[in-house]
Amino acid sequence: MTVSPPKDTTTDIGPHPSNNEGSITSSKPLPSVNTLFLWDFDWTIVDCNSDEYVPSQFLGDAETNRRLRDLIETHGPAKWHDCVASLVNACMERSEGGREKCSKSDICEAAANMPYLADVKGALEDVSKDDTCGQAIVSDGNDVFIGAFLKENGMEDWFTHGIETNFGRWEKKRENSSDGDGDVEDVLFSVVHQSTKYGGHSSSCPPNLCKSQVLRESLLPNTSRIDIESPLEEDGGSNTKRRPRIVYVGDGSNDACPALHVLNEDDVLLARNGKRISNPNNKIGSQEDANPDELTESNEGSSFPILSVLKKAKEKRGLVPKCRVYAWNSGKELRALVRSLLDET
Repeated sequence: MTVSPPKDTTTDIGPHPSNNEGSITSSKPLPSVNTLFLWDFDWTIVDCNSDEYVPSQFLGDAETNRRLRDLIETHGPAKWHDCVASLVNACMERSEGGREKCSKSDICEAAANMPYLADVKGALEDVSKDDTCGQAIVSDGNDVFIGAFLKENGMEDWFTHGIETNFGRWEKKRENSSDGDGDVEDVLFSVVHQSTKYGGHSSSCPPNLCKSQVLRESLLPNTSRIDIESPLEEDGGSNTKRRPRIVYVGDGSNDACPALHVLNEDDVLLARNGKRISNPNNKIGSQEDANPDELTESNEGSSFPILSVLKKAKEKRGLVPKCRVYAWNSGKELRALVRSLLDET
């Protein structure tokens, strides 16, 4: 099993970066709104890590964790998406008689069935019904998994300002059959990440997608790198125009970056706090909030890291968010916060 890029024998049959699919970036102007809700995807919209959830549905948790750990040790964390693609392709390897372990549609169906908290979906729907607000996803996942999930759960039209993520690609590769029956056509999965466009500028960001850069360059492209941290921007005349209030919803260390470097006094961070559920890959579809005994024990990696990253930024560098910060863990807590913010618009 390798993580090398597909060779020239492949034919692209999926999204490609040049078409802007899965990206906020577009030739069309973004809708004008008073408040823009920006959502992380993993452990925020879905209650799992999509990159681990999908292959685990075919390989199992133990095998997925073992293979992923070995791949990361060999290739390094910067190759995360290549490692995930290798796991997906391992799910699709052929066994005796040319039978596939799973198909492209099986992979997409697994992604479509990822677990989510019912009240998180309710919060997203509440925002979608408010004409003064817009929504976008900013994720270090990939558009194949995200797109399958949104379509299955009726959310694909809720993100007026689009989705900025990495590009999943399905490619066909023809090989000679080992049993002499002619060519065999395989379908391979790969992820094209956005390091050249949104390469991380801080230690809290993955190397391929810095969420501060996404906000600066795609969501608020008419604001300079300095002005974006101010609520007012000049319109070239005697008047000023206010950029949308940002409500940022996330849980991870890479969500701390825009909280520290982009959000200002008018903005809000809804930071997920507390413990993760202990068995996310065994769940499917809509879920109620977890009971305390379903949460992981207090060990490394069991808690959502965003608030601890913000705490370290204050202690080591004197950096603190300018925005209001509210913590949430359950779907009910998040929906109550979202509704209170909608009442402010």
